[in-house]
Amino acid sequence: MIKLSSNLVRAGLLGVIAAGLLSACSQEPAEAPPAPTAEPAPATPAVVGPVQLTFTGAGVGEIGPGTPLDRARIQGLFPGAEVKVETFEGEMAFDIITVRREDGLALDIFPGLEAGQVGQVFGRGGPVVGAGGEQLGASWAEAGFDPATCVRGQDQLAGQLICYRASEPQLGYMFDLPGYEGPDSEIPDADFLTRAARLSGFMWTAAAG
Repeated sequence: MIKLSSNLVRAGLLGVIAAGLLSACSQEPAEAPPAPTAEPAPATPAVVGPVQLTFTGAGVGEIGPGTPLDRARIQGLFPGAEVKVETFEGEMAFDIITVRREDGLALDIFPGLEAGQVGQVFGRGGPVVGAGGEQLGASWAEAGFDPATCVRGQDQLAGQLICYRASEPQLGYMFDLPGYEGPDSEIPDADFLTRAARLSGFMWTAAAG
């Protein structure tokens, strides 16, 4: 019997192990590095209500003929705004809907001849403009009206001048007349209007059915 030294035995075992490792490496392909993780797309912020509201002969923003006079419906059109039902005290008491938003938007929505529908919308504050881009506070010259197209306001609109464009008879432009001392039924002269009249609001009225 041939006796192998312990050193030879140890060397043989190491050789077998090394050979096995080399064989395994040659048979198994190296794993591919993991694919880079894509960056998540940034979330798109929700749009909360219209930033600017345009009054035209067809309506006010998304309010138009046939819009229900319903607080929940109006709230849906102006998310984030304070929408309330209030009682208007006049010759006949009735409910109106008011809209107030942090950017100053101030709308008063009145019923019309058709039961349960919006009949009239007043815009007296905030980012509201006329059909031609007219802005609150505009002078008489900037707005570009002819006194012949205007009437004096009555009842809650007393003291104001309401003007119309022939192309949009449903849309009234309301002017304050600070310092005017003439009768409530009188149209101020052109000199006074040029000097003092300022656009103070818009009034859309639904056409009679």
